[in-house]
Parts: sequence; C-alpha cells; structure tokens
Amino acid sequence: MSENSFDSEALSGESIEDTKQTRNQTEEEKERDRNKNEEDNENGNLNKNKGLIKSITTALTMILEENKKLENYNDIIRKQNKMVFSANSIPSISIYDYLIRIQTYSAIEKSTLILSLILIDHICKKSKLILTYYNIHRVLFGSILICIKYNEDTYYDNKFYSEIAGVKLKELKNIEYSFLELNDFNVYISPDEYLQYQHCLEQ
Repeated sequence: MSENSFDSEALSGESIEDTKQTRNQTEEEKERDRNKNEEDNENGNLNKNKGLIKSITTALTMILEENKKLENYNDIIRKQNKMVFSANSIPSISIYDYLIRIQTYSAIEKSTLILSLILIDHICKKSKLILTYYNIHRVLFGSILICIKYNEDTYYDNKFYSEIAGVKLKELKNIEYSFLELNDFNVYISPDEYLQYQHCLEQ
C-alpha cells in the first residue's frame, strides 16, 4: 500500500466511533477545564475585593440611614419617583449582595469600585439627588458602569450589564446617560481624592 492510499481499517465504523468517543471525551475535559478556570477566576476576583465591598456597603448604608431620618424623607421619595434611578419598591437584594453579584459576573477592578463611590458623592453634591433605599441600586450600578468604561481596558456590551443589573437594556442606557448628565459629563477624579477615599475604605 502506498503512503498516499487510504487505510480501510482506520475508516471502518468501529474506528470512527472510537475516534468520536475520544474526541468527545477530550471536548468534555476541555469544557470542564474552562468551567473550572472561569470559576477560579470568579472566586479569585471575588475574594480579592470582598473586604472593599463590605466597606462600600457600610459607607452607603450609613448615608441611607441618615437620609431616612430627614423630616421630608417621604416627600423626597415621591419627588424622585419619576427619576430613572428610582424603583417602584425597595429591591429585595441587599447592597452587599448586589455588589457581590456585579463583582462575580464582571470581575471589576478594585480601583473601579473606589471610583464609583467617589462619583456617587460627586453626583449627590452637584445635583438634588438624595440617596434612598429606592434608588441606591440603580445609582450604584450606573456609577460602576461608567467607571468600568472609564477605568478598565476591556468591558462587555450594555446588554450583558443589563442582565447583571436586573434592568432592561433601554433603562440601563437611560441610567447611564442620566448619571453622566447629573455629573456634567465629567468623570475626572484627581489622584489625591482617589487616595483619600482608598485610605478610608481600606482602614
């Protein structure tokens, strides 16, 4: 048999099935490895920022509780009800769990989380927005989304982020635009301000 001729035994039904089975096992092993790597990456990123997420949650909760004591708190909620950030009811997921969800699926950097808190402070100072349990989740995600695009080299499309945020794509675009508008389309944060917040959050 010449080198260029076909090997009939290698192409028999039994050999083909054996080859398929081997290939399928290999693909299954590859898929398991991919899933394991993704899980390891998710857990690594999550554990890396877990302490920071706790600090941010504590800081935001303190603000929310202070605002809740305002005499006109109910009026504030009614007035802000038409804003894109406000939900009709308080989301059942806690701030901490919401941040964990965002971190798990998008694997954002520590600096992005810190920048997002600074931007929230900026928007509250520049506008009449008052943080409440009705708007904090959308305000938080709007800030994080903007900081991801501003601070990180790679990011997903808005459809992906809308699924993480638990809002429709159109709503997410409105949240993003409204957040930028209230910040005068300025997301610059000085190194000194960043370091100040970083120091407070990491104590």
